[in-house]
This record gives sequence, C-alpha cells and structure tokens, in this order.
Amino acid sequence: MNIQKWLFSSGVLHRVRKPARYIGGEYNIIKKDLNNKIRVGLMFPDLYEVGMSHTGFQILLNEFNSFENVYAERIFLPWKDMIEEMKKHNIPLYSLETFTPIKDFDLIGITLQYELSYTNLLHSLKLGNIPVWSKDRSENDPIIIAGGPSASNPEPLRDFIDVFFNGDGEEVSEDIIKIISSDVSREEKLKKFHETEGFYVPKFYPVEENNYGFYIPKFKDRVKVRKVRDLNTVKFPVNQIVPKIKTIHNRAIIEVMRGCDRGCRFCHAGFYYRPVRERTAKSIIDLSYKTLESTGYNEISLLSLSTLDYSDLESVLDELNDFLKENRISISLPSSRVDRFGIEIGSKISGARKTGLTFAPEAGSQRLRDIINKNLSEEEIINVAKFAKEAGWRRIKLYFMIGLPGETDEDVKAIVELARKIKKEAKLKDITVNVSIFIPKPHTPFEKERFVQPKEVKEKIKILNEVRKFARLNIHDPYESLIEALLSRGDSKIGKVIYDAAFEEGAIFDEWEEEFDFRKWARAINKNNINTSLYLDEINTDELPWKIVDILITEEFLKFEEKKAEEAKTTEDCRWDKCSLCGVCIKTGLNNILMKQVKR
Repeated sequence: MNIQKWLFSSGVLHRVRKPARYIGGEYNIIKKDLNNKIRVGLMFPDLYEVGMSHTGFQILLNEFNSFENVYAERIFLPWKDMIEEMKKHNIPLYSLETFTPIKDFDLIGITLQYELSYTNLLHSLKLGNIPVWSKDRSENDPIIIAGGPSASNPEPLRDFIDVFFNGDGEEVSEDIIKIISSDVSREEKLKKFHETEGFYVPKFYPVEENNYGFYIPKFKDRVKVRKVRDLNTVKFPVNQIVPKIKTIHNRAIIEVMRGCDRGCRFCHAGFYYRPVRERTAKSIIDLSYKTLESTGYNEISLLSLSTLDYSDLESVLDELNDFLKENRISISLPSSRVDRFGIEIGSKISGARKTGLTFAPEAGSQRLRDIINKNLSEEEIINVAKFAKEAGWRRIKLYFMIGLPGETDEDVKAIVELARKIKKEAKLKDITVNVSIFIPKPHTPFEKERFVQPKEVKEKIKILNEVRKFARLNIHDPYESLIEALLSRGDSKIGKVIYDAAFEEGAIFDEWEEEFDFRKWARAINKNNINTSLYLDEINTDELPWKIVDILITEEFLKFEEKKAEEAKTTEDCRWDKCSLCGVCIKTGLNNILMKQVKR
C-alpha cells in the first residue's frame, strides 16, 4: 500500500492524536531528488515532539544532507494509537520526508540520548520490518548504527546494533558516507567500519565472562571517541525545520559551545563531552540573525551544557539585545551554573522571562556538595536566591539528588533545611523542590558506586516529605531509576531483558513516567535469571563492560577523583584554574587552557 495515500485518504489522521506528527511537510524541510542518492534515515526513538527538540538531531540531518549524493530523512516512533493503526493496515515505519519504509534505506542512524528509550528502539526496528537481532539481518537490510551519550556503554544493545559510534558526528560523516557508498557487500562494509577509528562493531569483539560475573568484550585496543577540534569549522543549521505542532523546545537554537569542565562527579555529560570548545562571538551572532530570519521564531536559546560559562557571553548579548528588543524576541540561557553573575546577565536580557528560575544545588549539606564536586557554598546559594528575588524572579525550582555516595540521613534533612532557608531568607512564595535518585554512570568517578535500592529511597522520602509544608515536592520514581541504573551499567546479558520487556511484556515509552510499569521489567529480569545486584551494588573490579569505549578520560584521573570524593575534596574547573590532567586535551591536542603539569 502507498503510505502517503493511506495517510491522506484512509481517515487515519482523524483517528489519532496529533496527526501532524506523521505527515512531514514542515517549513524548511529538506527536499532532494532520489536519483543515485545514498539513503540515510536518522532515527530518534521517541515521539516527534521530543526528537525535533534535540539540537544534535538537526545538526546531523543538516550535516548528512550537505553531501550532494546523500539524502538524509527523519524517523520517529509513533504514539501507541498510530502504531495500532499501522499494524492493522500493514504500514511499516516510514520517513517523514518521502514516506519511504525504513527498511529501504542504506543506513539507519539512531540517537541514543537516554537508556529508557531502548525498548522504543526495538519497537521501531520491528515496526519497520527490520530484524531486531543484528545476526538475523541479510544483505538487503540497512546497516544500523547508533551513537550518542548512551552509546558510551554499548553492551546492553550489542546484539541489536551493527555499529556504534561515540563522539561528534560531524567528525565522521564523511567516513560513514564513504563506507556506505562503497561497492562491496554488507559484511565488507561492517569490516570497513571496524577498521575505522571511532567505530565499534560488536561482531568483531567476542564476549567472555570475567571472574566478577560481567560479560566483557575482548579487545586489544579500546575504541577511541572522535571529537571536532574547532567548533567554528563545522556547519550549524540555520534553516532549522519548524514543526507544525508545539514541541518540547519550540524556539530557534544556537549551540554556543560544546563540553563542560566543571567536573561534577556524578555527571556523565560533563565527562563525555569534554573538552570545552567554543564558537566565536561573531559566529554566534551571525548564526543567531540567520536562524531567526529563516525560522520566524520569537524566542532564541543559546545552548550548551553551561551557557553562562561561555567566555564572551556579554559581547554576544550586547550585540543581540537591541535587535531582540526591537523585534520582540525573547532569549533563554539554559545552564547548569546559576550564580550572581548569571542572575545579573539574566536581568540585562531584553525579553528574558522572569517567571521562574532553575537552580541545582544537588545536595543539601556542604560536605556532600564537596563530595560530588558541586563548588557552591550555602552562603552563595542563599545570596543568589535573594538577588534573584530583587532582580524580578518570583518562582524558583530547586534540583536535588538523593542516594549520592557518602549520603546520610543528615544530608537528606539538610535538603529540607536549605529549601526552607531559601524560602524564608529570599522571601520567595513559590518554590518547587525536584528530587532525583543518583544513578552511577559509566566513565565518571562514581561509575562503580552503588545504586540505592527503592526500599532505602522510600525512607529518605519520608524525611523529604517535610518539604510539603512550605513548598511543592516532586520526587522521581525510584523503580524507574532502578531500571535506568541497570541499563546504564549493564552488559550483553541485559539485551535479552530489554527484548523480553519490549515484546513479551509490551514495555514502550518507558521514559514517560505515566507509561513506565516496573512489573513488566521485573518479569523480564526474573525470566532471564538476572542477578541485579551485580549491576546495582558497589562494583569491585576494573574490568567493566563499557571499557571497550575510550572517551579519552584517563583511568588515573577517575581514580584520583574517586579518592578526592572520599576525602570530600573539590577540583576546580580547569578552564579557570590549573589543569586537572583528565587526559582529554592531551589525547586530542585540544588545549582549551594553558596546559600545566600538576604534582599529585
């Protein structure tokens, strides 16, 4: 059946929610003729409005379409009502640009942003009539490649993905196209990926069980990530596709820098995306004007992991401010850093929304903030809240984490007391306290720490409930966090659990709290006789499943940071202090600071 004809003549668009998710045709959509083109399908295994909000996804779409002989198209997972309709009428998962079944592409590139999307990924492949297990794919099936932060531990998905990549996609797009366009068999193409730096092809790395109980891929050399050296030399999309429906981030986006060196010891992104690489102020200003002109958005976001750390931010804002004010365009600065400087910057921005401010102390006590390397004192936190009130902010959201290494009940009580002090001393009427559960992430100093089980978390929640007397309190589902922790530190044995959860139990959209059902995962875990304590308890071995991937952070540095955490000692941001010798700048030649040798 013709997919486009089915969409517009069967009445299906009247039967499903948000039909604009499925019809394409947006403003700035990329159109090419199909003659002699390499067909690349870029898949974000979640809803349209989630994937279209992801800047990296649009960067990759633009990057691959910059090749004349390539046509890259978008693929998203439909919502459950549309999946039912597609199954009923034998309609496979298709691309939005040309309504092509995904099985007909040469390559499917999948973005792995979070572990709880793994069941979505499997459902997407099956809905597209592509064999879910990589071993079952034949010559006519597309090569499935996956990248993104969750690919830094590829092992739970190793039996479903043909090729993994870690690093910056712009750095390897040419290699990918060269391999895919080569006139050789599918097997030979996989071999070429295996021989190219930055790519991990699981089939060439047999797995064996180590003494600890982990299934470990055997390797001679680790697979190194590949990173863009100069962000100003790579393309950034100014003709961003404008969705027909409201998305999570409905605005123009400019990436001002990549990476963060603040060194919060729990933060995977802070280590995975190192080192910091900035665009010039001139480039950011030029991209901003062009993107606003080509999209018509009335809001722009200067995006990075910590935008307020951008070294020339005031110059950018000074240049843009009159234009934004004149055209009634607001600006947002998402950031992991909020201090007095940040509030002052925010106060100067024309059109900046002052309805709410987000602030992440992460821990209530100074001792625990030092353990996790959150370089903030209580005095600074209180003063920032006071200054925010004076500057016009009326609401504040506070983000904390429980279950952190070294945490005691006194540390949990300190969250309550800190939130109370902020409300009282800053005289803020509207405070929301959001609490997540610490998840030990690969390639961080806390990668071997234990995950606190739900029973213990519930005891901590009893303490936190005191917050409800003076503020709103939101706490993440501890069982959802448990599954995320299992997938985060899993090995290849966990692959069958994901498969059974998806297809025998019907788990899908697990990252949506209202859709998550722990019982489905529990049954899949029990069926496969998985000892979850292997993955969730404190780990006492250096032979870890994810060490096949080298994100360029040295093992010496991770152990040094782990030791400093035990001693509650902090490490300064190396952009403004001495080099911490994490290894990334040395291995890449990217000296974003003056390299200094440090004696330990």
